[in-house]
Amino acid sequence: MTQAQNYLKLESLLHATQAKDSSYQAALYLLSTDAELTDTAAKYIDSDGIDFTRIKRSTQGFDERTQQLIDVAHNLFSWNSACTVTPFDLSRLGYPMLDQVCKALYISTGQVKVQIQERDTPQPRMELDDSSYQQSIRFAKAIERMQAGMSREPEAEPEL
Repeated sequence: MTQAQNYLKLESLLHATQAKDSSYQAALYLLSTDAELTDTAAKYIDSDGIDFTRIKRSTQGFDERTQQLIDVAHNLFSWNSACTVTPFDLSRLGYPMLDQVCKALYISTGQVKVQIQERDTPQPRMELDDSSYQQSIRFAKAIERMQAGMSREPEAEPEL
């Protein structure tokens, strides 16, 4: 199964309002990166939410990098959950996991939205809409240009 199919499987277990929440999207995005992880997580996702305690318990035999991915997903979902993954650990995730974690960070802030194209087809596609993020970049650059223009000292008038 593709990540889009995995994501749809997990999303279908939630209420529609939960599926639109950026914290849920970030968690589902990470939990859908691997078919085995998706199948395990699906057992502990329902209309009441995501039971990360049980997911973590059920994935103790998974490799360390996948467990770190789950820990990050938990922290992005429940902001006050303890996260044992350090920046050093993140740096060692490598491709594609590090890339997925970085995307999940943007998803959790609401700057990037998960969109599933061709939802009702056998091969749906996952796309990440970063238009909100791109808008914030343009805004920040406009502010920088304004500040740079205001900080320039006026040119001295020539002496006569």
